[in-house]
Amino acid sequence: MAIRFEAPPQGDAIAEIAVTANTVKTSADAMQGLVFTDRRGVIPVQAHDEAADGDNIERRWRALRPVAGSVTVAYRVPIDPQQPDMAKPQYELRAAEGGLSGAGNAFLVLPADRVERDVAVHWDLERAGPGARGISSLGIGDRHSSRALTPAEIASTYYMTGPIGTYAKGAFFGAWQGSFGFDGPDLMDWAARLQKFYGTFFHQRPASFGVLARTNRLNPGSGIGLTDSFAFTFGQQTPIGDLEGLLAHEMVHAWINSLSNSMDAPGGLALSWFGEGLAVHYQRLLPYRAGLISRQAFLDDLNATAARYYTNALISTPNDRIAKGFWKDTRIRVLPYDRGSLYFAKVDADIRKASEGRRSLDDVVRRMLAERRAGKPMNLALWKRLLKAELGTEGLADFNAMLAGRTVVPPSDAFGPCFQRTTKPLKRFDLGFDPLVLVSRDPVIEGLKPGSAAAKAGLRNGDRILNRFPQDGLQRDQHSTLTLHLERGNRKFSLTYSPRGESLDTYQWQMAPARAKCRR
Repeated sequence: MAIRFEAPPQGDAIAEIAVTANTVKTSADAMQGLVFTDRRGVIPVQAHDEAADGDNIERRWRALRPVAGSVTVAYRVPIDPQQPDMAKPQYELRAAEGGLSGAGNAFLVLPADRVERDVAVHWDLERAGPGARGISSLGIGDRHSSRALTPAEIASTYYMTGPIGTYAKGAFFGAWQGSFGFDGPDLMDWAARLQKFYGTFFHQRPASFGVLARTNRLNPGSGIGLTDSFAFTFGQQTPIGDLEGLLAHEMVHAWINSLSNSMDAPGGLALSWFGEGLAVHYQRLLPYRAGLISRQAFLDDLNATAARYYTNALISTPNDRIAKGFWKDTRIRVLPYDRGSLYFAKVDADIRKASEGRRSLDDVVRRMLAERRAGKPMNLALWKRLLKAELGTEGLADFNAMLAGRTVVPPSDAFGPCFQRTTKPLKRFDLGFDPLVLVSRDPVIEGLKPGSAAAKAGLRNGDRILNRFPQDGLQRDQHSTLTLHLERGNRKFSLTYSPRGESLDTYQWQMAPARAKCRR
């Protein structure tokens, strides 16, 4: 592949690529034949790696002579078609279903600056076989961006080539590799209608918006928000309803993203309560308002979130500890999503009450997005200023308490008169052993809890885990079971158990009496 761009200012690094991005190893160490050139010929460069946010690492190249004109970077990336599926963010460049797919941050060498540039994508598919197509976050086939993009926005684009199913309707397009267990256009048509509703709700319609899907049998139903697009995974047995919920969540990110930057940027994980919390809040609320999900579907999604939050053993974890544990413990990783969404539900109810129904959280969010579109910072200071204007110092005190880990409890009627709060006995998520085992290179059971479901099923300290599995969804489903493939000495075997512990009364919501006047 070849990438051409205007060089950053002299003396700075001219290009960069992530070596690891949110625990995912990129193609940085696999690139072959890497060469930088300008109008004077080959540019001698020096590479160095440096730590970025969290455990991420960036590789940067510095030119060893002045650069003349535009820089062209050419290289090859070999791909192992037998690489196993991963239960991680779906960034990596992957060969599957007769094609390739991956996010820009996994294989694109990009300018090491923040300059906005017009972007053009050209596909050379001469040797790709009959029926092959090229699709990116910019659209189907060779495309130019509708607006100038920063390198970070270019890194957050997706690419897919091979035999691909496609859908297009107005500004919306969809693409998928492999086969759904249903008609792909049915899902994409639902997403197109929701995307149009989002554009009206957020007062902004992107020139184009794309949804790109690839198979992952290990971790179906995971997604990543991208520039004017998002990508998600599926298996042939993944229900269409599960994917509709995923689409509803990830499409919110196309408008809101996060405060000032994305979760992938430095400091982004500490702000994930905002972007992810709002995405969970709106993933059920806006499809419900649009008439695209039923009242029961809204309630089911709300209660799954509430169940995971209120049974979380680490519910009191302060926000300033989220980044450190985000990729190490699923119970910490889901807190910004669950706690954030219930916090915003409470704020919405508080604003409606204080304004006697004249304003809501929606008005605050739209105001923040308008500020960003006007080129002003959409940051924590703006959120606090608008929050104080609506709810005074008490609102700021509640916000600080949420960040400190205080349990958030929205009022009974926070979701409208159709629903009311109740309690139900539910069980805590509990693997039964030290969760850090699962992020180690050699996952060997340690810290087995006597009397836990894992111990009763026969698990022992020293057992080696041979399989990988997603945990966030496992923690969300009270009825899920976990199957571990194990090695103990010379013996290989499997055991299955329910990763649940103690039972406790948990907040849930239920249908209000029929006489209640409901609204969407």
